Amino acid sequence: MTEDKVDISKEYNKIKGLPKFEDLNNDFEVEFFKEKQFLTRQIRRKMNEKVIFFCRIIESLLYPTQQHIINMREVTNFSDDDKKEIEDIYKQLMFLERQSLILEVSPGESEDIKYINEVSNFHKKIKPKIEKIARLMQEAWKKEESLKKNNYFG
Repeated sequence: MTEDKVDISKEYNKIKGLPKFEDLNNDFEVEFFKEKQFLTRQIRRKMNEKVIFFCRIIESLLYPTQQHIINMREVTNFSDDDKKEIEDIYKQLMFLERQSLILEVSPGESEDIKYINEVSNFHKKIKPKIEKIARLMQEAWKKEESLKKNNYFG
């Protein structure tokens, strides 16, 4: 049996009501799908992977633990206003993640299309905020602080 290569962008553009393929592909890397069956479901799942990824990063900032010294250090670089904004983003991301969970239980192409559009629009809105968060996390490592002597190493 020979595998015919599927042109995902062509199949994608046949579906009405979706964001521009190039934009979605740039942010969520959807061109690598090999099957056109359940295409909107596959795209929704791929987009939800990024939603979950952002949730995990933000969780580590909102709920740092002593076991994870990385989070303890990075969280000190955020103001109370930053933390409030991060919490608001987290709530919205979790809503989207749970929406995708519901679509796993009760799938449907029209619902997937709504989700794809909602996440695409939300991603455009929060992208600069997520970048700001990542830069603040990174900047925490420029500070001249040493690890406390009572930390356990080994």
